[in-house]
Amino acid sequence: MYSILYVDDEEFLLTSNKMLLEKSGEFSVDTVLSAEAALRQIPVMRYDAILSDYQMPGMDGIEFLKQVRSRFGTLPFVLFTGKGREEIAIEALNNGADFYIQKGPDIKGMIAELKHNIRRAIERKRFAERIVESEQQLADIIDFLPDATCAIDIHGKVIAWNRAMEDLTGIPKGEMVGKGDYAYSVPFYGERRAVLMDLVLKGDPGAEVHYDRLEKTGGKINSEVFIPKAFGGKGARVWATASPLYDRSGNVIGAIESIRDVTELYLMRRELDTAREMNLGFANILPVGVYEMDLAYRLTFANDRTFEMFGFSREDADPDICILDYVAPEDRDRTVGGIRNALTDQNKNGQEYLLRRRDGSTFPSMIYSAPVIDPLSKKIIGLRGVIIDLTRPKREAKALHESEERLKLAVRSGDLGIWDVDMRTLTVYEVHEWAQRTLGYDPGLKPVTINACKNMVHPLDLPRLLFAFLRHVKGKLPLFEGEFRMRHKDGTWKWVMARGKIIEWNASGEPVRITGTINAVTRPSK
Repeated sequence: MYSILYVDDEEFLLTSNKMLLEKSGEFSVDTVLSAEAALRQIPVMRYDAILSDYQMPGMDGIEFLKQVRSRFGTLPFVLFTGKGREEIAIEALNNGADFYIQKGPDIKGMIAELKHNIRRAIERKRFAERIVESEQQLADIIDFLPDATCAIDIHGKVIAWNRAMEDLTGIPKGEMVGKGDYAYSVPFYGERRAVLMDLVLKGDPGAEVHYDRLEKTGGKINSEVFIPKAFGGKGARVWATASPLYDRSGNVIGAIESIRDVTELYLMRRELDTAREMNLGFANILPVGVYEMDLAYRLTFANDRTFEMFGFSREDADPDICILDYVAPEDRDRTVGGIRNALTDQNKNGQEYLLRRRDGSTFPSMIYSAPVIDPLSKKIIGLRGVIIDLTRPKREAKALHESEERLKLAVRSGDLGIWDVDMRTLTVYEVHEWAQRTLGYDPGLKPVTINACKNMVHPLDLPRLLFAFLRHVKGKLPLFEGEFRMRHKDGTWKWVMARGKIIEWNASGEPVRITGTINAVTRPSK
């Protein structure tokens, strides 16, 4: 039910029209005989609309309308008069009357028009209030957004400038709202120029040159850009997004732009990119394969050496590689078990696996691996490790073993002994077998000292032996070589020939390791 205050100096009209208006139950009507009485009653009671006669003693309807507008704002006001002059209607409408209705003999039609226009005036005011309320709510939402946000109308004038924008630019809202001609860009860039909002409204291609990368989705535009004047000239790297503003009919009435400071994120991302680049650089100079895989056995990273091992380049590698495809079929079950152990951190040592190249050939390898743990969830998300190609070490080990076996056979068949001296500890190694066979001693597997060996050399031969060694140390002889007598276990003297060479020196140029051979010789009797 609408509450109406009806003002007229004719009491009969007040009574009859009140009755007719209230008949439908839609209106509740209070009546007063003068504008002055109405002005005293309006603040006390709550009315949805004012219905007033024009010609009244004291204060007429136009003056009453002016007072209502000055005191009570947009309270709906319908001027109801018997005078039909056009200038009265124009003056009423110019002073804010919602409707002007002329009294007439058709009471039924007049009341119907009166009801309709009162209803329209009330609903129009309520609709306007809802719009204002909605706009205020929107303004409050924008004002309290954590991202710096501003909006412009279709003419490029600022209609919103929130608190975060004030913090970012140092410009209060009151100094910016209502300004146009690209004034909103000056706090960002120090000059008037188009920003993302303008690109949304006008599609200005000239403004696109200011942005490194633009992402367009429908009418929305995103970009990351550096704002040099932000935060008092400190500058900031920001993520900006702009989109159109629409009215209820879907017409574009402006644009809104939000700016988020991502300086810290940008620096972190740059550091991360640098770290990744460094890690990739380090990984690519390593002589071993470096890899990462996810829990589905898919390769997620590999250095150049890894691709070389398996016979293809990074460029022609499949985008989705399953690492089990590059394990020899006979070793795949064991590989899966090894991966599971590594993921549970039960396998801390390297494991040997037979791997398969792209061409189908295989090679032995040693793989060391450890879980990849997500820093946020703390969950295992994959495996990383290194791959060592054992082809050459195994071939060299086999060749060395075969060489050692041939040497041992030659030594035993020719009564030749091998000796190795560590000059740092003055210890002789590897000579025990020959000493047992040739001189009758049984030192076991223990090394003996140089002094013990010198005591076994004939006193007359020792100076000559030491002189030969010194000449070799000074580079005058390529080999240390000497023929001398050594004491047999039974007390006799046995002639032997020793040959050797320094094979290791320290930083000061002093010998630290000498190796050579020794064998018994027969001298003709005199």
